[in-house]
Amino acid sequence: MSKTTVKKALQNLDKDQIIEMILDLHSARPEAREYLEFWVSGDIDSKMNKAKAAIVKEVSRRQRTRPRPRMTKIKRYIKDIVSLNADSEAIAEIMTFAVEKMCIAGSEGWIKESTQKSTAKLLHDTLVYAAKNGEYGITNGKLSEAIKNMRNDVWWSRDFKKMLYEELYDTDKVLNS
Repeated sequence: MSKTTVKKALQNLDKDQIIEMILDLHSARPEAREYLEFWVSGDIDSKMNKAKAAIVKEVSRRQRTRPRPRMTKIKRYIKDIVSLNADSEAIAEIMTFAVEKMCIAGSEGWIKESTQKSTAKLLHDTLVYAAKNGEYGITNGKLSEAIKNMRNDVWWSRDFKKMLYEELYDTDKVLNS
């Protein structure tokens, strides 16, 4: 259903019917409940803490002692913050946080190549988003530091680190040209 269709349907309802429909929506869907609670309170800090905790839990996921984070889940937690219409600073912060945690996981054990590539893409997307919204300097510094702090003494971390540095350099080159 399109936004226009919803708008037309809402215009045909009176105030009490709209209130009843919103309350039914609140009861029916956890996502709607979360959005409405945020809309009423505007407390982005609690949502950010919840998303960060979920990202940490996902990055800490292990299989046979190796890190096995699922980037689809991590991206969903980021999308949840974006869907709340949070400010650009909060969105850049949660994206940066996810990449930083993946850098730590990449230092602790071997991560699948597809997850490494997804992390590099998230790094790229984070820098592009930050550049569009005036957060580039802070974000680039944090990401550079996270990559720099990765281990060099083991092959899995060294390869992942190289991939992230290349993505950081290439994105920086494109954004600053």
